[in-house]
Amino acid sequence: MARPQIDRAEADAVLRELRRRTDEDDCENFHRYELDADHRLKNLFWADVDSRLDYASHGDVVVFDTTYRTNKYGAAFVPFLGLSRHRTPVIFGCGVLSDPSLDSYIWLLRTFMLSAAGQARPSGAGRVHVPGARRRDGSPPAFEERWRGFVAAHGAAAANRRWLDAMHAKRELWAAAFARDGFFLGMASDQRTECLATRLHAGLREGMSLRDMVAHADACARALRRDVAVLDAEADRSRVELATAHRGLEEHAARRFTPANFYLVREEIVAVDGFEVVKTVARGHPMFGKKVYVVGLKQRWGVFFHVECSGGRDVVKCSCRKMEREGLPCRHIFCVMIHNNSSRIPDCCVLRRLRRRGDTKAERIDEMKDLGRQVFDLASEDAREFKEIKVFFEGWLEERRTGLRRSGAIAAHVDTVTPVTKKTKLIEN
Repeated sequence: MARPQIDRAEADAVLRELRRRTDEDDCENFHRYELDADHRLKNLFWADVDSRLDYASHGDVVVFDTTYRTNKYGAAFVPFLGLSRHRTPVIFGCGVLSDPSLDSYIWLLRTFMLSAAGQARPSGAGRVHVPGARRRDGSPPAFEERWRGFVAAHGAAAANRRWLDAMHAKRELWAAAFARDGFFLGMASDQRTECLATRLHAGLREGMSLRDMVAHADACARALRRDVAVLDAEADRSRVELATAHRGLEEHAARRFTPANFYLVREEIVAVDGFEVVKTVARGHPMFGKKVYVVGLKQRWGVFFHVECSGGRDVVKCSCRKMEREGLPCRHIFCVMIHNNSSRIPDCCVLRRLRRRGDTKAERIDEMKDLGRQVFDLASEDAREFKEIKVFFEGWLEERRTGLRRSGAIAAHVDTVTPVTKKTKLIEN
C-alpha cells in the first residue's frame, strides 16, 4: 500500500521556515531536501548550528535510528544521535524520508556528512551505528558458517543472491563479528540506542504533521542541551565521596572525568584487587622503550592480560581493548598503575570528550609535570645540563615576576569573547 504524499502547502511552509532560520537567525543553520518526480517533498534533513557544534564535540560515534508510524504521512523519522560528556543524548540532526528506499538512505547519509563537513570531530575515527544491524555473531568463522546457511535458505532467486553477495562483501561494515573492537562508547547494542532516542520518540504520534514533527525534534534538541548545561553546573559543584582503598587513583579520576564516566571508572578501580602483575618484560631503551606487564587473576591461574606502556610517549594499551572500545581505562591498566605506585591516570586514558568542563588548567599542569619529570631525570645525570636547565627556569621565573611588577598587579583574566564569536570561531576552525 502506497504511503500518503506529504502535503505541498505544509512542505512549503516547513521549507520556508528552515530558509528563514538560515537567512535571519544564523547562516550556519543547515537543511537540504529532495523532491520526487511530481515536485513533492520526498526527503528532508535539517541541523541547526548548535547541533552541528555538538557534532564537533561529540561526533566520534553517531547513531541513527529509524522510526515509522509517527506522522500522518507514514514517513520515516531518522534522528542522528550521539553521547555527551555526561553520557546523555545529543542530537546532530534529523531526517524525514517519505520514500524509505536504499537510495533515500544513501541521500540522507551523504547529506548528514555534508552538514558535518568542516566540523572538527574528537580524535578517533567516527563510527555510525545502525540499530538492528549488529548482532552477536560470535567469531568471524562462526559468522561465515551461519551466513552460508542463510544463503542456502534465501538465496535461490537471482535478485536475492546478487544482494546477498553485495552484503557479504561489505560484512566488515555491519557484522558484529568483524567490529567487536570498534569504538562505540558502549552504544553497540539496540537496547542502548533505543534508550538514547526515548525522549525524542516519546512525543511522536500518528497523525502528526510535518511542521509539528520538526518543532518537536527542535524542542527535544534544545531540552537535551539544557540538560548538559545543568549537568555541567552540577559537576562543577560536586564532590565525590571516595569509596575504594585506592584513594589516590580514585581522587584523580574524580577530578578528571565527569561524574557519569567517573562511576564507570570507579567500577574498574574496585575490581583491581582481584588482579596482580605476574611478570614484566622490558623492551628497548630503559626510559623510552616499552614495558609489557602480564596481569593475571589472583584466583584463576591461566587467565592473563598484557598491558603495554611506551616510555616517554604516554601510551598505554591493554589486550582486553576496553579503552579502544569504550574510551575508558580498564582494571588491568589500573593494576599496573598500582604496581608502579602511580596515582595519576595517563592523559591517553582520559579522553577529552569524557572529561569535566574547564579541565584545561589541570591538563596543562599534568602535562608539564610529565614533561618536567622526564627533563629533570635526564638533566640530573649531567652537572652541565642540570645547571643549564636550572638557569633557564630561574631566568624565566624572574622575567615573569618582573613583567608582573611592571604591570602593577596580577590581573584576573577576563574572557571578553562573546558566545556568538566563540561559535563562529569554532565553525571557522
